[in-house]
Amino acid sequence: MQSTTTFSYLRSKISEWKANDLLLPSEVSWARFQEVATNDILPVLCEAQDALEAAGLEVSITTLDEETRCLTLYVQDVGLFFSPAEDGMTICFLARRFSGKEQGYESRILYKRAKPEPLRRLVEEALLRLLGPRRAHVVNQ
Repeated sequence: MQSTTTFSYLRSKISEWKANDLLLPSEVSWARFQEVATNDILPVLCEAQDALEAAGLEVSITTLDEETRCLTLYVQDVGLFFSPAEDGMTICFLARRFSGKEQGYESRILYKRAKPEPLRRLVEEALLRLLGPRRAHVVNQ
């Protein structure tokens, strides 16, 4: 006969994790990401695309697919990547310049905070950082 008091801390933590959706399998995370990407991220990327194209820049946005599991905006030598995190609670965001020494940066966004206004700020900040002029630091001689 098993006692219900054994592994009580483990049992309580598992209950807590389940209550907070921390034990989501990767397929559930992918399904959640697809919904957020389609409803919240993609419209923001399309707005950024409109603004960039109005300034004469060529922009492309990739579509979601099973293989890459990523939504991406490319402009010049810059890529903004959104993908589901393994934890099932967050979205990974990576902003990167493909030329030069600058590597870019990475961030995570909670699904519940992936709303249009914070996403606009994130995308705009990344584009400003990575598309902006790169100044050489020249020492006066």
